[in-house]
Amino acid sequence: MGNYSKAAIAAYSMIIERALTPRDAWNEAIASVTKSLSARKKGCPRATFLALAYCGYLKDVISHQTLQRHTVLASRAIAAADLVLSHPAATHRYLSDALGYVDKQGAYDIVIELAKNGFLTQPR
Repeated sequence: MGNYSKAAIAAYSMIIERALTPRDAWNEAIASVTKSLSARKKGCPRATFLALAYCGYLKDVISHQTLQRHTVLASRAIAAADLVLSHPAATHRYLSDALGYVDKQGAYDIVIELAKNGFLTQPR
């Protein structure tokens, strides 16, 4: 599991266990898995996690769609989540083919790992 997936799992746990906001949880989690400043600032993994959190895709996390900006990254995260939820065996390659975008920033891995851990759900 890559650093961004580890950060997403840790951030989810922080939201559930410590009632942190998704943004604060992500910032704390990414800082705990890497010392690299450039890795901490990487936008795609953060945008993926925040889109899933704010749009109701994280189990037991209240959605706040008004906080989510509708960006290409957020839209891609939601599309990847929908595919993984409907095809639980989805791989990085499957998502790349289905979405027409080859992710090299860890976004698909975040979605897949959250699903594998049972943290991904369809929004209510």
